[in-house]
Amino acid sequence: MLKLSISLIAGILLALVSGASAQQGAYQPFTQAGGAETPAYVILCATGVKREAAPCGGALTPMTVLSTPFVRSGTGDPIIFDGITTTPKQFAITKPADATSYRIVNPCNVDIRIRKVSSAAEAVTQTTGTRILARSSETLGTSEPKFVSLITTATPSVDCNVELQYGRGG
Repeated sequence: MLKLSISLIAGILLALVSGASAQQGAYQPFTQAGGAETPAYVILCATGVKREAAPCGGALTPMTVLSTPFVRSGTGDPIIFDGITTTPKQFAITKPADATSYRIVNPCNVDIRIRKVSSAAEAVTQTTGTRILARSSETLGTSEPKFVSLITTATPSVDCNVELQYGRGG
C-alpha cells in the first residue's frame, strides 16, 4: 500500500513538472522595438507599448540607477549652513555648471528639512521639502536653485551646521 502511494505521488509530481515545462514553452515571444522577437524566458521590462519589451538592465530600462561614485564639483569645499533651528533659515547658493547632484550631510542630533525656494522670503515648513535624518547624509539630483531654506524638526541640543556639496554621480 505504501509503495503504491509513493508511486502515485511520484507520478503526479512528474506530470505536474513536465506539464509546467511544456506550458512555459507555449508562451508567445515579445517583439522588440526593432521588430526582433525575444523569447519569453528572458527577463523583460515594459516599454509602454503593447507586446513590446526590452531585456532588463540595458539602456532602455525604465529605472536607471546611479552607479557612479559621487565626485565633488567646484573647489571641493562644502557650503556650510550654520545655526539651523526650528525657525526656517534661508541661504543664497550658487550651483557649479557641471553639477548634476548634491550631497547633504546632517551632523545634527535632530532631523532637518531642506527645500529649494525662489526667494529669501519663501521658507520650508515641517511638512515640505526633503527630510534628512539626524547624523546621516543623502545624495540627490539637483536643479538651479538660487536659495534654499532649512529647518530642524526638533530643537537641537548643540549647534546645527549642515553641509552641502555639489557634484556628479552618487
